[in-house]
Amino acid sequence: MTRKQTTFPSRRAVLKLAGFSALAAGVNPLAAAQTAAAAASGHVFGLRGDGKVAVIDTTSDTVIRTIDTGGRGGTLGCLTPDGSRLFVANNAPGQRTVTVIDARALAKLADVETGNRPKHPVIAPDGSLLAVNHSGMDANRIRVVFLNPTDVRIVGTVEIPVANTAHSGDISMHGAWSPDGKVFAIGNYADNQIVLIDRDKLTIAATVTTTGNPHYFDWYKRELWVTIEANEPKTVDSRPQIVVLDASDAAAPRAAAPISLSRHDRESFNEAFIEGHHGNFTNDGERFIVLNRGSGAALEGVTLEVFARADRKRLTSIAAPARGIGHAYLSPDGRYALITQYNDSVVPVLELSSLKLVTTINAGGGGHMGHAAFSADGAKAYINNRKADEVVVVDMRSFQITRRIKTAPSGEAQAMVLNRHYGVFERVVQPHLA
Repeated sequence: MTRKQTTFPSRRAVLKLAGFSALAAGVNPLAAAQTAAAAASGHVFGLRGDGKVAVIDTTSDTVIRTIDTGGRGGTLGCLTPDGSRLFVANNAPGQRTVTVIDARALAKLADVETGNRPKHPVIAPDGSLLAVNHSGMDANRIRVVFLNPTDVRIVGTVEIPVANTAHSGDISMHGAWSPDGKVFAIGNYADNQIVLIDRDKLTIAATVTTTGNPHYFDWYKRELWVTIEANEPKTVDSRPQIVVLDASDAAAPRAAAPISLSRHDRESFNEAFIEGHHGNFTNDGERFIVLNRGSGAALEGVTLEVFARADRKRLTSIAAPARGIGHAYLSPDGRYALITQYNDSVVPVLELSSLKLVTTINAGGGGHMGHAAFSADGAKAYINNRKADEVVVVDMRSFQITRRIKTAPSGEAQAMVLNRHYGVFERVVQPHLA
């Protein structure tokens, strides 16, 4: 593999600039994670598919700088636990690099070539390793690249074999680290497989065949819950599913029978309306929220379901008042989930104590409000509105929009917003999951 990289500062200069001395000195990783909010709380980063990153100051709620990555399709990224580095995956066709940004100096540092269409960079809980999966294949394989976030050096590459090389579309989507940082989970869309990668050996520990595309992953200790888009071949009778793996031994994971989601009448007449998207645990790890978005051809899914982790029983099934629901962003205090979507201009609010929808945030225009970030004190939420090229600021007490922040004059490219390290991007890392 050849690797293209821009000129980079010396290791000593990088360490000094990025403030990694604490991690290098062996500071408790949890303590580093807990300081992430303070390190990054002054800025919210609005990633844009047009290659720009809008930096929002949370005191004035204005864009104070726009950073040009030089790439395209950079809709997903991640921050180091100490808040010093931002990594953005340039995912458009033809792109092969991850952009590295100094999140304090607010400047681009480098591009690192990793493979065909980098998708979703995710940093391990201790901040010492970055995993990057890819939407496209390299030599008929799925590439997962592991980098040292300090000096941005590639330390290993895992190539996942693909049997169905005729597969079209994205080959993998999102990955997730186990809370102890020993296993990285990713999906193989071509062969409908869950792939577990051993962090120490940087080799494939095991693969588990599923009934459909494994889209999203979340962990409770060494228990892995995987949202499957739908059992295939997809028909009007298909359902999104959840596969639960006991990965205590990553080399020999044990899968329980899949959990099938319900299907609302509004979704019953068209198979394109059925496609599970994201599922994630609540902050306390006791419940799992999963959403049916519908396929990219329709984006009309409305079903929101919550399951108990302990016995895996369905606690509620709700038809949300929004089309194409995709993510359940959890407020830091664990009281609410903001239900973001792909095909509407509203965000329903789920109260987690009652499991009831208590209100709906209405942007009044635009559409595809897919991502959210919360201020350090939890008083404000920042929600992207892609079709309006804006980020709306929401008062988390009244659930009213208090400000609209334009991130570009046009282009409908506003995407993920983030301001701290995460395990899955709907939930800040929580120590109880370790």
